[in-house]
Amino acid sequence: MTETTSQTEIDAETEQPTNQSADTNTERTGDRSNSGSAVVGDPSAAEIWRYLGWAALGLCSVLALFALVQFYASTTDVIDLWVEPRHQPLMHAAFNLLVLLGSLIGISLLVRELHRV
Repeated sequence: MTETTSQTEIDAETEQPTNQSADTNTERTGDRSNSGSAVVGDPSAAEIWRYLGWAALGLCSVLALFALVQFYASTTDVIDLWVEPRHQPLMHAAFNLLVLLGSLIGISLLVRELHRV
């Protein structure tokens, strides 16, 4: 009979954490069906920070794109200023080739990363 009581106590102890984790899980997920004070569709703080992060990423991407276009234009102006006119087409071609290769490497890395996800 001692074995049965011990087994029952062990079962009761193992059930208790399961019930607690279910309660904790409900609190963590924000089950709003039982709480009358929460507004339905109210975003959590984590969601707000995630949206702010995406907005900041978008803004930084636009600024980086603008800076890249300005850098490209400035570099072509430098080529026109410093390189002899008969060699300018060659320098422009070399610079454009380097930009193209860098872009292709970046695209390749991004496609590989997105393919893994």
